[in-house]
Amino acid sequence: MDGDHARLSLRERKKLITRQALIDTAQAMFAERGFEGVTVAEIADAVNVAAKTVFVYFPTKEDLVFHGEDEVLRALVDRIRDRPAGTTPLDAVVDMLGQTMTDSPIGAVTELERLHRTVSGSAGLHARLRLMWERFELAVAAELADETGRPQHAPEPRIAAAQLVTIYRTMASPEVMTYVRAHPKAHRQRAFSDWLAVARHMTGNGIANYARRED
Repeated sequence: MDGDHARLSLRERKKLITRQALIDTAQAMFAERGFEGVTVAEIADAVNVAAKTVFVYFPTKEDLVFHGEDEVLRALVDRIRDRPAGTTPLDAVVDMLGQTMTDSPIGAVTELERLHRTVSGSAGLHARLRLMWERFELAVAAELADETGRPQHAPEPRIAAAQLVTIYRTMASPEVMTYVRAHPKAHRQRAFSDWLAVARHMTGNGIANYARRED
Protein backbone atom coordinates (compact mmCIF):
# COMPACT_ATOMS: atom_id res chain seq x y z
CA MET A 1 0.00 0.00 0.00
CA ASP A 2 1.45 3.39 -0.97
CA GLY A 3 1.75 6.41 1.31
CA ASP A 4 -1.45 8.06 0.09
CA HIS A 5 -3.53 4.96 0.77
CA ALA A 6 -1.90 4.48 4.15
CA ARG A 7 -3.16 7.90 5.21
CA LEU A 8 -6.75 7.15 4.23
CA SER A 9 -9.31 6.12 6.80
CA LEU A 10 -10.55 2.54 6.86
CA ARG A 11 -13.86 3.68 5.37
CA GLU A 12 -12.10 5.46 2.50
CA ARG A 13 -9.88 2.45 1.81
CA LYS A 14 -12.92 0.17 1.70
CA LYS A 15 -14.58 2.52 -0.77
CA LEU A 16 -11.53 2.44 -3.02
CA ILE A 17 -11.42 -1.35 -2.85
CA THR A 18 -15.12 -1.61 -3.72
CA ARG A 19 -14.75 0.81 -6.61
CA GLN A 20 -11.83 -1.14 -8.06
CA ALA A 21 -13.69 -4.43 -7.60
CA LEU A 22 -16.63 -3.04 -9.57
CA ILE A 23 -14.30 -1.89 -12.36
CA ASP A 24 -12.44 -5.20 -12.55
CA THR A 25 -15.62 -7.28 -12.47
CA ALA A 26 -17.37 -5.15 -15.07
CA GLN A 27 -14.39 -5.30 -17.40
CA ALA A 28 -14.21 -9.08 -17.15
CA MET A 29 -17.94 -9.43 -17.81
CA PHE A 30 -17.91 -6.98 -20.71
CA ALA A 31 -14.97 -8.83 -22.27
CA GLU A 32 -16.80 -12.14 -22.03
CA ARG A 33 -20.35 -11.12 -22.98
CA GLY A 34 -20.19 -7.63 -24.41
CA PHE A 35 -21.34 -4.38 -22.84
CA GLU A 36 -24.98 -4.81 -23.83
CA GLY A 37 -25.07 -8.38 -22.53
CA VAL A 38 -24.29 -7.47 -18.92
CA THR A 39 -26.61 -5.75 -16.44
CA VAL A 40 -25.67 -3.55 -13.53
CA ALA A 41 -27.49 -5.96 -11.24
CA GLU A 42 -25.23 -8.81 -12.39
CA ILE A 43 -22.10 -6.75 -11.75
CA ALA A 44 -23.38 -5.79 -8.29
CA ASP A 45 -24.21 -9.40 -7.45
CA ALA A 46 -20.74 -10.56 -8.47
CA VAL A 47 -19.15 -8.01 -6.13
CA ASN A 48 -21.71 -8.78 -3.40
CA VAL A 49 -23.16 -5.28 -3.21
CA ALA A 50 -26.60 -3.86 -3.95
CA ALA A 51 -27.28 -2.54 -7.45
CA LYS A 52 -27.92 0.94 -6.05
CA THR A 53 -24.41 0.86 -4.58
CA VAL A 54 -22.95 0.62 -8.09
CA PHE A 55 -24.61 3.93 -8.97
CA VAL A 56 -23.05 5.58 -5.93
CA TYR A 57 -19.66 4.98 -7.54
CA PHE A 58 -20.68 5.15 -11.20
CA PRO A 59 -23.76 7.24 -12.09
CA THR A 60 -24.23 5.34 -15.35
CA LYS A 61 -23.29 1.91 -16.63
CA GLU A 62 -21.13 3.61 -19.28
CA ASP A 63 -19.02 5.15 -16.50
CA LEU A 64 -17.76 1.65 -15.68
CA VAL A 65 -16.07 1.66 -19.10
CA PHE A 66 -14.83 5.25 -18.97
CA HIS A 67 -13.86 5.19 -15.31
CA GLY A 68 -10.47 6.82 -15.93
CA GLU A 69 -11.74 9.66 -18.12
CA ASP A 70 -11.47 12.43 -15.54
CA GLU A 71 -7.96 11.43 -14.51
CA VAL A 72 -6.74 11.35 -18.11
CA LEU A 73 -8.30 14.74 -18.84
CA ARG A 74 -6.72 16.30 -15.76
CA ALA A 75 -3.34 14.85 -16.69
CA LEU A 76 -3.62 16.22 -20.23
CA VAL A 77 -4.58 19.74 -19.16
CA ASP A 78 -2.00 19.76 -16.36
CA ARG A 79 0.72 18.67 -18.78
CA ILE A 80 -0.09 21.60 -21.05
CA ARG A 81 -0.41 24.08 -18.18
CA ASP A 82 2.79 23.00 -16.42
CA ARG A 83 5.03 22.62 -19.46
CA PRO A 84 8.47 24.23 -19.14
CA ALA A 85 9.64 27.45 -20.74
CA GLY A 86 10.55 27.22 -24.39
CA THR A 87 7.98 24.53 -25.16
CA THR A 88 4.59 24.53 -26.85
CA PRO A 89 1.31 22.72 -26.15
CA LEU A 90 2.21 20.41 -29.03
CA ASP A 91 5.50 19.55 -27.30
CA ALA A 92 3.61 18.83 -24.07
CA VAL A 93 1.07 16.47 -25.63
CA VAL A 94 3.66 14.58 -27.68
CA ASP A 95 5.92 14.21 -24.64
CA MET A 96 3.01 12.95 -22.55
CA LEU A 97 2.08 10.31 -25.12
CA GLY A 98 5.68 9.27 -25.57
CA GLN A 99 6.17 8.89 -21.83
CA THR A 100 3.03 6.74 -21.54
CA MET A 101 4.41 4.27 -24.03
CA THR A 102 7.91 4.41 -22.55
CA ASP A 103 6.69 3.70 -19.01
CA SER A 104 4.54 0.70 -19.99
CA PRO A 105 4.56 -0.15 -23.71
CA ILE A 106 2.78 -3.49 -23.32
CA GLY A 107 0.33 -2.32 -20.68
CA ALA A 108 -0.62 0.78 -22.66
CA VAL A 109 -1.42 -1.28 -25.76
CA THR A 110 -3.36 -3.89 -23.79
CA GLU A 111 -5.49 -1.32 -21.96
CA LEU A 112 -6.38 0.57 -25.13
CA GLU A 113 -7.23 -2.64 -26.96
CA ARG A 114 -9.52 -3.64 -24.07
CA LEU A 115 -11.31 -0.31 -24.27
CA HIS A 116 -11.83 -0.54 -28.02
CA ARG A 117 -13.09 -4.12 -27.86
CA THR A 118 -15.68 -3.05 -25.31
CA VAL A 119 -16.74 0.04 -27.25
CA SER A 120 -16.87 -1.68 -30.65
CA GLY A 121 -20.06 -3.62 -29.96
CA SER A 122 -22.13 -0.76 -28.55
CA ALA A 123 -23.59 2.23 -30.38
CA GLY A 124 -24.15 3.90 -27.02
CA LEU A 125 -20.49 3.57 -26.08
CA HIS A 126 -19.42 4.92 -29.46
CA ALA A 127 -21.53 8.01 -28.78
CA ARG A 128 -20.05 8.32 -25.30
CA LEU A 129 -16.54 8.06 -26.73
CA ARG A 130 -17.24 10.92 -29.14
CA LEU A 131 -18.54 13.02 -26.26
CA MET A 132 -15.38 12.27 -24.29
CA TRP A 133 -13.15 13.58 -27.08
CA GLU A 134 -15.33 16.68 -27.43
CA ARG A 135 -15.02 17.25 -23.69
CA PHE A 136 -11.24 16.97 -24.00
CA GLU A 137 -11.21 19.55 -26.81
CA LEU A 138 -13.27 22.04 -24.81
CA ALA A 139 -11.07 21.65 -21.73
CA VAL A 140 -7.85 22.10 -23.71
CA ALA A 141 -9.32 25.08 -25.57
CA ALA A 142 -10.23 26.69 -22.24
CA GLU A 143 -6.68 26.20 -20.96
CA LEU A 144 -5.12 27.62 -24.13
CA ALA A 145 -7.52 30.56 -24.18
CA ASP A 146 -6.73 31.38 -20.56
CA GLU A 147 -3.00 31.20 -21.20
CA THR A 148 -3.04 33.31 -24.37
CA GLY A 149 -5.69 35.78 -23.23
CA ARG A 150 -8.08 34.87 -26.01
CA PRO A 151 -11.79 33.99 -25.75
CA GLN A 152 -12.27 30.23 -25.38
CA HIS A 153 -14.12 29.96 -28.69
CA ALA A 154 -11.76 32.19 -30.64
CA PRO A 155 -10.28 30.44 -33.68
CA GLU A 156 -6.73 29.93 -32.39
CA PRO A 157 -7.32 28.09 -29.08
CA ARG A 158 -10.23 26.10 -30.46
CA ILE A 159 -8.43 24.91 -33.59
CA ALA A 160 -5.21 24.22 -31.68
CA ALA A 161 -7.17 22.20 -29.11
CA ALA A 162 -8.85 20.17 -31.86
CA GLN A 163 -5.47 19.38 -33.40
CA LEU A 164 -3.89 18.42 -30.08
CA VAL A 165 -6.77 16.13 -29.12
CA THR A 166 -6.72 14.62 -32.61
CA ILE A 167 -3.14 13.50 -31.99
CA TYR A 168 -4.15 11.99 -28.66
CA ARG A 169 -7.24 10.39 -30.20
CA THR A 170 -5.29 8.97 -33.14
CA MET A 171 -2.55 7.51 -30.98
CA ALA A 172 -5.24 5.77 -28.90
CA SER A 173 -7.07 4.43 -31.98
CA PRO A 174 -7.48 0.75 -32.89
CA GLU A 175 -5.47 1.35 -36.06
CA VAL A 176 -2.39 2.50 -34.18
CA MET A 177 -2.76 -0.26 -31.62
CA THR A 178 -2.97 -2.85 -34.41
CA TYR A 179 0.13 -1.35 -36.00
CA VAL A 180 2.03 -1.48 -32.71
CA ARG A 181 0.82 -4.99 -31.86
CA ALA A 182 2.04 -6.25 -35.25
CA HIS A 183 5.62 -5.64 -34.10
CA PRO A 184 7.58 -7.91 -31.73
CA LYS A 185 7.28 -6.82 -28.11
CA ALA A 186 10.81 -5.49 -28.07
CA HIS A 187 10.02 -3.13 -30.96
CA ARG A 188 6.56 -1.88 -30.01
CA GLN A 189 7.78 1.22 -28.23
CA ARG A 190 9.76 2.19 -31.34
CA ALA A 191 6.75 1.53 -33.59
CA PHE A 192 4.58 3.77 -31.43
CA SER A 193 7.25 6.47 -31.37
CA ASP A 194 7.58 6.39 -35.16
CA TRP A 195 3.83 6.87 -35.63
CA LEU A 196 3.82 9.65 -33.03
CA ALA A 197 6.68 11.41 -34.83
CA VAL A 198 4.70 11.44 -38.06
CA ALA A 199 1.63 12.78 -36.25
CA ARG A 200 3.73 15.53 -34.69
CA HIS A 201 5.34 16.46 -37.99
CA MET A 202 2.11 16.66 -39.96
CA THR A 203 0.24 18.55 -37.25
CA GLY A 204 3.24 20.75 -36.56
CA ASN A 205 3.06 22.25 -40.01
CA GLY A 206 0.13 24.23 -38.65
CA ILE A 207 0.59 24.70 -34.90
CA ALA A 208 4.25 23.90 -34.26
CA ASN A 209 4.94 27.35 -32.80
CA TYR A 210 1.52 28.13 -31.41
CA ALA A 211 1.63 29.45 -27.81
CA ARG A 212 5.36 28.83 -27.43
CA ARG A 213 6.20 29.79 -23.88
CA GLU A 214 8.83 32.50 -23.51
CA ASP A 215 12.12 31.61 -21.83
